[in-house]
Amino acid sequence: MSSLGVIATSAIFMVVALVSISSFTGIILLNYNLLKNSISLASAEGALAGGRLKVNSIQILPDNRSLEALILNDGAEKIRVRDFEKMDLIIVYGSGGGVEAEWLPYDPGEELEAGWRPLNITYEGSGELLNPASPDFSSGIWDPGEVLAIRAWTRSEIREPVKLIIVSPRGVGPC
Repeated sequence: MSSLGVIATSAIFMVVALVSISSFTGIILLNYNLLKNSISLASAEGALAGGRLKVNSIQILPDNRSLEALILNDGAEKIRVRDFEKMDLIIVYGSGGGVEAEWLPYDPGEELEAGWRPLNITYEGSGELLNPASPDFSSGIWDPGEVLAIRAWTRSEIREPVKLIIVSPRGVGPC
């Protein structure tokens, strides 16, 4: 093989190698951008879906088996009142020298031994104006910025300290 053939073969090999490396680099960058965009979209959707439910206050009632709490929808999510049954409410409280943690089911008729029910929804201390909930909580929306008043009751006597963990139907984290 002549030296011209070796040079031509080497040049062809280098061109093929450069094209391959360029293609491989392009594929990696494309996949990186797709992954970055997917993570960004998932984060944005999570922020919109998540929001935050913040317990503003808790008051133990005189019977020591129930409490009332005010919970602020401090997020971007609207929660339909008919979806309240899909919400999780966990109460952690002192009881008889120990600590109890109890999941409370949604019970608007107060028929169960332990549960919770909504009392009202307000916005800045007055009735809600946007998507108001019906008196029986069969329709309406708990919008961001509104406060939900609830009553919760347990099987045992509730003593301090008390913590409520409330999770929306779409999985808002504990507050």
